[in-house]
Amino acid sequence: MVVSGILMSIALVLTLWLNGVSDLWWTSTTFSYSRTSAQLAVNRMVVELRSTTRTTTGIPPVVVAAGNQSLTFYLPAAGVVDATGNLVWDAANPIQYAYVAAQQQLQRVQGVQTVVLANNVTTARFDDVSTDASLGANELRVQLTQQMRTPGGRTLPTVTVNEIVRLRN
Repeated sequence: MVVSGILMSIALVLTLWLNGVSDLWWTSTTFSYSRTSAQLAVNRMVVELRSTTRTTTGIPPVVVAAGNQSLTFYLPAAGVVDATGNLVWDAANPIQYAYVAAQQQLQRVQGVQTVVLANNVTTARFDDVSTDASLGANELRVQLTQQMRTPGGRTLPTVTVNEIVRLRN
């Protein structure tokens, strides 16, 4: 009787300890994944945004939408230059980065193709000189905030990634 009570107590303590270790592992792993996925999404946008410009005449402008939750821009047409050697911009195919709050996603939309750049997004914000005077005329700020939950339901701290992008001149 005493031995079974001791064994039950040891089993209970061991179970509680293993649950704590498991929860700590999931918390650490999920938080690390959140930081990595937010940074990768912002890095992907930065690489693409560095190919656009605001200073060249004859191309559609980079547009930060009201509310700062979407951004529309254009890329150069692949390998196409005009008679004077200037890049030709693909004005027929705008690209939009948009925060979709209902789905908690940051999406890249081009024509009918939508690609999810990040999930579990609580906010995404795009700023330019018209919304933040500290930015240069050829700069954009991209901010992405994510918050994830562990499989056990624990809400993790938010992860925010900020990047200032200098557009091509």
